[in-house]
Amino acid sequence: MRTLTVAAILLAAAPAVAQPSYDPAPLLESLRPNERARVPREAGVAAGALPLYELSIDLADDLAGFDLDETVWWTNDSGRPLSSVVFRIYVNAVAAQPQVDLIEGECLDNVSCNTSMPSADAIVVQPAAPVPAGGRLRVHMRLRGRLQAIDPSRTTLMGQGLEGLGSLSGGHGSGDYGLLAQSDGVASMAAFFPVLARMRAGRWEQSDSSTMGDLGSDSLANVSARVRVADGVRVVAAGIEDPPLVVGNRTEVRVRAAYVRDFALAASRRFEHHDRTVAGVTVRSWFVDGDTASGDRALDAAARSMALFTRRFGAYPWTELDVVEAPLIGGAGGVEFSSMVTVANMFYRPADAGPQGGLLGSLMAGQGGPGAASLEQRRESMIEFTTAHEVAHQWWHGIVGSDSREHPFQDEALAQYSAMLYVQDRYGDARAQRETRDQVTAGYHMMRLMGRADAAADQPVASFADTMSYGGVVYGKAPHLYPALRQAIGDRAFFAALRGYVSDHRFRVAPPRALYARMARGPRGARVNALVTRWLDETHGDDDLGQPDLGQMLGGAGGASDPQSQALLRQLQQVLGSSGGGGAGLEGLLQQMLGGGAGGAGGGGGLDGLLQQMLGGGGAP
Repeated sequence: MRTLTVAAILLAAAPAVAQPSYDPAPLLESLRPNERARVPREAGVAAGALPLYELSIDLADDLAGFDLDETVWWTNDSGRPLSSVVFRIYVNAVAAQPQVDLIEGECLDNVSCNTSMPSADAIVVQPAAPVPAGGRLRVHMRLRGRLQAIDPSRTTLMGQGLEGLGSLSGGHGSGDYGLLAQSDGVASMAAFFPVLARMRAGRWEQSDSSTMGDLGSDSLANVSARVRVADGVRVVAAGIEDPPLVVGNRTEVRVRAAYVRDFALAASRRFEHHDRTVAGVTVRSWFVDGDTASGDRALDAAARSMALFTRRFGAYPWTELDVVEAPLIGGAGGVEFSSMVTVANMFYRPADAGPQGGLLGSLMAGQGGPGAASLEQRRESMIEFTTAHEVAHQWWHGIVGSDSREHPFQDEALAQYSAMLYVQDRYGDARAQRETRDQVTAGYHMMRLMGRADAAADQPVASFADTMSYGGVVYGKAPHLYPALRQAIGDRAFFAALRGYVSDHRFRVAPPRALYARMARGPRGARVNALVTRWLDETHGDDDLGQPDLGQMLGGAGGASDPQSQALLRQLQQVLGSSGGGGAGLEGLLQQMLGGGAGGAGGGGGLDGLLQQMLGGGGAP
């Protein structure tokens, strides 16, 4: 344990001093005008009573590090006195080595306190006396951080594909997606500042039993940030950014965000952007110079999905949505934040699998064998699907909150289904069936081919055996519940239930099965309940989704004679050899391919299951 005494405890019996709340009006400008009174009412908490994170960030010119001054305004809404307040630095929980250090901390407003760090990702603040129910506390912390340097070669499709193979048989994984990192002139900063920890059963959570999936509190907060960068660096963040100011020899950008569940920013000299207005919302695509075509594709997918989801689910509350190209790794296709999403730049650049695409091209394309054109088509469809998935997270769980640790299926399966809905609405049933097979179902099939058992979808993250099981069940199987429900009760009742679910739980945390309870009110209630039990609690994946057939999935790949394909197959074979169970036929097929033999029969659906497991289970964390 590392302990920092931040003030002598001279007034041991003095209560925490209740200070006037901050002025939330400037922050509320990040909400659309007609939402500024509605959102606090729906959330059941006044804007000034939400936690406020005031951040002053000085980002180094080389994007390698930053200094952070943070002041947290906190109101004790637990209903009882609390003797301590716990903050978490979530990036330190997933990084191989801590990336953010606490330099010093103190309580303000003449309140004495002691601050300790029982672990690299937990900060415990103990005021001299308990904070009474309804009492307020202001905590100031000074921190210093470093951004992980990522070699640009790791952020390509091939680079991430090969890295992903190494994690197929891993346990609970680090969850390090490059959240706090810089690569090729782009800085991505997420989970980098202390936030209030989760509270369960009246106790602060100081650690996590698993780092798979999303780490975070899921709670609402306000953020006010001042970001200082070198001249010429563009800053994009959740919320709204004011025009840059010149402060000394630096540029300062002020950011305001209200009623957000998380906050992140990105910065680069290389950023360009294109905008579109959808239903009164500015949708903005940020991309690295030279990636204009992919940036426009992401913008188009974001704008079209925003229009569709607004119509199907309900109004989007913030004034802007930023879609940002970022150097994500660890298999993450994208990451969601309130009013901002990042999409991995492996989807923005032409695929690098050689002139004919090699085996990777076949794995991705699967529609008639290797070929650069097919590989490019596959990459383009993946950036669309991923973008739609991330935009859907603005509703699940940005607007409708959920417990992402205890019930991860609740937002992830709905976001996957929403992306499936986007494809169907835009391209029709035939392509929707193909994309569902390639980008959703194949994740489950690959899990089964790797010897993992089917499992209940509604269980805590920590209950899944490993990342492959988690991705295969939550991203690959559970989304199929929604087409089954839609067929059972009909379009009118299905989409009415989704809109009602959003209306009932806007800016609150919804019970994990509230949506299904609403659907079950109708005459098909028994059928709804049976489907929910089958898809979430039981293990009928093989019956419902079919048996996986790698030979068919690899159809058209033929012999894998190019060096990159040979390397990929050898790495997969090594994983299979150490994974135990379920891989004999697959390993034999790979051995045959390594020897130049045939790769299975017939033009199958493409090994997107492998690719999605390599690149993050079909979407985003």
